Amino acid sequence: MKFSAAALTATPVLTEETFTLFQALIFEKTGIRMRDGKQILISNRLRKRLVQLKLGSYEDYYALLTSRNGAGSEISNFIDAVSTNETYFFREGNHFTALKSTILPELFRSNARLRIWSAGCSTGEEVYTLRIVADQVARAAGKEVEIVGTDISTSVIARAREGIYRDRALRLVTPDLLKAYFLPTGDGGYQVSPETRARVEFRVHNLFTDPPPWEMANIIFCRNVMIYFDRPTQTKLVDEIFARALHPDGYLFIGHSESVSGFTRRFAYTSAFKAPIYRRKTEVRP
Repeated sequence: MKFSAAALTATPVLTEETFTLFQALIFEKTGIRMRDGKQILISNRLRKRLVQLKLGSYEDYYALLTSRNGAGSEISNFIDAVSTNETYFFREGNHFTALKSTILPELFRSNARLRIWSAGCSTGEEVYTLRIVADQVARAAGKEVEIVGTDISTSVIARAREGIYRDRALRLVTPDLLKAYFLPTGDGGYQVSPETRARVEFRVHNLFTDPPPWEMANIIFCRNVMIYFDRPTQTKLVDEIFARALHPDGYLFIGHSESVSGFTRRFAYTSAFKAPIYRRKTEVRP
C-alpha cells in the first residue's frame, strides 16, 4: 500500500464502525471484551502501529490484520498494543502470606514436587515473587517447586525473561531479598540473578487456544486477568480450562477485584485465607 505524504501526516480518526471491528477482533484473538468506552484508548495505542507501518488509516490497519497474507507477526504486535500490563513484586501480599504459611506446607505433605502456573504473568514480577516465596518453604522442607509464567504478549514475555526492574516494581521488595535475588544494573535498575532466572520458565501462550503448559498443576495464579472477560468467557476459563489443568487438590488464586463464586461449579471459595483463593471441588454435582 502506498499513500501520499499528506495522507501519512494527517491524524487518523478511529470511527465507531472501525472500533467495533477492532472490538470483535480483540475478542476473537484474546477473549478480552473491550468496552465501548475504550475507543480513545485503542485509538492511542494503535496509532503507533500505523506510524511504524506507514499506514494512513485505522481501516488500512484492520485490513492488514485480517488479510490472508498480510497479518503474520503483526497480530502479535496488535495484541501487545491492546493488552494492559501493570504489576509489581508482592502485589496483593496476603496471597503470598497464605501460600507460604498454609498452602505450600499443606501440599508438600503429600507431594515431593509442586507445579505453579502463573497465567497472564505480564512482565514477570508475579513469577519471580512466586520463586522467592516457594524457595523459602521448599528449601526448608527439602522439596521442589517448578514455576511457569505464560502471557499472550510476546513483548512482555521478552521483558520477563530479561528480568530488569526499577523502583516502582520493586517497592515492596525488602533489602535482604533485593540483595539475595537481584543484581544492580548500574543505571538505577536491578536484574533478577541468572540463577533465579534459570529456575523459572516463560512461554507465550493464549489461554483459550493453546493447551495448558502442564497436564496437572498444583496451583494456578490468574490474577487481575478475568476482569477483561465477559461472564461466558470467565466460566469457560475457570470451569473448563483451569479445572482440567489443576490437580484434584489444587488451588486457584484470582485478583482481589475478582470473584468466581457466582458462576463456578468446579471450585469452592477458601475463606480461611481472607483472600480470593479457591480450591477445586473433587466432585461435580448438577
